[in-house]
Amino acid sequence: MWWAMATLTTVGFGDVTPVTPGGKIFGSVLMILGVGMYALPAGILATGFAREFSKREFAVTWRLVAKVPAFSKLDALTIAEIADTLIPKVVPPRYTVVRRGETAEAMYFIASGEVEIDMVPHMETLSTGEFFGEIALFKKCPRLATVTTSTECQLLILEAGDFHRLVEKHDNLKEQIEKVMNERLAVLEKLGHPV
Repeated sequence: MWWAMATLTTVGFGDVTPVTPGGKIFGSVLMILGVGMYALPAGILATGFAREFSKREFAVTWRLVAKVPAFSKLDALTIAEIADTLIPKVVPPRYTVVRRGETAEAMYFIASGEVEIDMVPHMETLSTGEFFGEIALFKKCPRLATVTTSTECQLLILEAGDFHRLVEKHDNLKEQIEKVMNERLAVLEKLGHPV
């Protein structure tokens, strides 16, 4: 019994070992079964935990997306599609998210927190529910401003490829983003900022 328990738990360690061929075969089968008895349930549990964690992460992202006004008029399936493409990121205060002159690779939605937009000489503050980075993606030009967080922010990042796919597919989303973009461009033109 001692040998069997030692074999089941530690694959063969023990002060009593089989000597006969039949005992060795039985011991080998027992070792394989022992590993299977522990490894299989451990794998099943790990997969279950990973699946639940993934569901929870998706639900959190979905709620964050649903809170953003630009997405408020979209149906649940569209929000789910967008949530699946957004990358959540938490950034500390005084963190530079984008710099003027950089190539645009994404746009950002502010799920919580506040950022400062430096469009020399104009400064603007954006907070929860607003977005930035859309101008450079729409116009395919370098960034026009430097964006720095004022507080800790939870951002939702929409990468350029996903952005273009979504605005082509969802006209109302495109209209909302373009409306905000045009308002911002009008402000920049009044200030004499090269656009």
